[in-house]
Amino acid sequence: MPNGPKDDEIRDVMAEEKSRGKRPFDSKARKQKREEWDILRGILAIPREEDFLRTIRELGYAADPEKTDEILKAWRALSSSRRRSS
Repeated sequence: MPNGPKDDEIRDVMAEEKSRGKRPFDSKARKQKREEWDILRGILAIPREEDFLRTIRELGYAADPEKTDEILKAWRALSSSRRRSS
């Protein structure tokens, strides 16, 4: 888990420097991907299925019904494992 935005920026600069002369490093894309993962972690932490479904619909993740079923199946599995470990 990163310790903050400053650490993320340092990691990005280090990765850019390491990649000099190799394929290009896109720090903006990496930051956007990190923000998306943070959002998804928050969504997966939602305890009620109805709230979870409403949230993924509001964020536009539910445009494809098959994808929605996959996401819901993953959420149910995660939710079920959390209840068992509590």
